[in-house]
Amino acid sequence: KAMGRKKGDVLISYITEPFTLAPSEPFSNLHTMYWECYEIVQLFREKGYACDIVNANNTRFVPKKPYVVYIDTENSIERLSKHLPKNCKKVFYILISYWKAYNDAEKCRLDALEKRRGVRLLPRRKMLPSRNALLADYLVGFGNKAIFNTFKQFNKPIFFIPISSVVKYDFPDQKDWIKARKNFLWIGGGGAVLKGLDIALEAFAMMPDLQLHVCGPVAAEKDFVDAYKKELFETPNIHVYGRIDVGGSQFAQILDTCAAVVYPSGGEGSSGAIVQAMHAGLVPIVTHETGIQESAGYIPLEKPTPESIMKTVREFSDMPEEKIREFSKKIWSYSREHYTRESFSAAYEHFIEDILKI
Repeated sequence: KAMGRKKGDVLISYITEPFTLAPSEPFSNLHTMYWECYEIVQLFREKGYACDIVNANNTRFVPKKPYVVYIDTENSIERLSKHLPKNCKKVFYILISYWKAYNDAEKCRLDALEKRRGVRLLPRRKMLPSRNALLADYLVGFGNKAIFNTFKQFNKPIFFIPISSVVKYDFPDQKDWIKARKNFLWIGGGGAVLKGLDIALEAFAMMPDLQLHVCGPVAAEKDFVDAYKKELFETPNIHVYGRIDVGGSQFAQILDTCAAVVYPSGGEGSSGAIVQAMHAGLVPIVTHETGIQESAGYIPLEKPTPESIMKTVREFSDMPEEKIREFSKKIWSYSREHYTRESFSAAYEHFIEDILKI
């Protein structure tokens, strides 16, 4: 319900899980979206707007209220527009790159893998075609220049929202940087090939003196596990943990062990996993498609291959201890300033007040 005198109704197509929790239940640590979706609703409520929330995969819901704003995260603007008032402000909330660019990126990565190793794996992150960006009145969301450029054909301004973090960490002043500079983290969600796990594994398999710590739901992709069984389970310098709680003690130990996070992803919005690693002071060695703001000063992986990852990682591991510590402090400070719940709230409130003007 709206707080205070009600001004109108807002419809949000995203996730409903945050609104089914008991009062004492915390938000899930699996993704930033659980808190973010809830916070968006609170911001509208505080301004006098009641909110209805439906799951983005709900294809049966039909609006029956005179909504003043509709926010969609997937591809329902076209279906629902005919049920919305003509003056309803339609917002496409960008969580990842444009669907065609995203699908093309995964296909390109799968083709490259087949060329390297002669095995064809299944696409895991294929998105349905969507006209949301074309039909929306406003584009808002996560990303950087690389991500927003995938929407440039629509010639619409995109209002940037910084992704939040799940956990904040103190700067690791007592870290053994000499040891840590030889340890690297890969952390990501499903779609191992799109996320670059294949080329990261191949790179570290050729660098036995450097350690790679892999956190993600790798076991869910049987064809990938079969293709990379040797690298995943029979290579001494590669350690696989599966999906991990970023607020837990095991992940804290991994963070303390590593100095950098390697993530050659082909498609994101802004990677919450990488932002979480940045909050622990891990230096991002990432592609532009990871969606981290260029001003963060990450180490870029341009058109990543196993060989180029080897070169970049090796150069990092050979840096002087003090230089790596300074780099880490810079990344930690940037994340504290730009990627927090407070910065997310401030940006979204600015969007509501100054862009939507409601």
